[in-house]
Amino acid sequence: MRDRLALVLHGVNVQLAELRKLVTTGPLFRIVHRFREPGTVCLPGEEIAVVVLVHKGREYPLLLPLALRILFDYLAKHRGLPQSAAQIEAGLRSDSFYVRHGANAGRRQTRRIRRSSVKEYVKRIRNAIGQAYQVLNQSIDPKQILISEKTAGQESVYRLRASVQWLHSDVAASL
Repeated sequence: MRDRLALVLHGVNVQLAELRKLVTTGPLFRIVHRFREPGTVCLPGEEIAVVVLVHKGREYPLLLPLALRILFDYLAKHRGLPQSAAQIEAGLRSDSFYVRHGANAGRRQTRRIRRSSVKEYVKRIRNAIGQAYQVLNQSIDPKQILISEKTAGQESVYRLRASVQWLHSDVAASL
């Protein structure tokens, strides 16, 4: 009986440790870039192929269209810096990675993300995160992962509270 209780207690401690990690660092997402030129990492011309939630070693793809994958990748790359919709729009327009997105595959696959659409896109990304957690039977609030905060001037700023890994595949391997 004592061994069973110790086993249950160990399981509870593991769950609590996972919950503490989730609260402090956020969940783990993996972003896959493909059409990479061999020997390079995250250069213009690559394509953001998929964003997945990683939970207990398993991957759960977020079902995001191109514009939302681009926005998610941008927020992931700048997760230490809360940004307004205007800053996000300017950042996406000035970063050659997003301007030349997908060009290594033969044609650019870009989307113009306007300041006026950022708020709606954030809602859609949160919805996709929520759907992934529903598959896991977890009740995690996506607003605690993709955070909106009001500035003193009542402008919203957005930031992603998560751990992120990028994986890359080469042009030759993808063709």
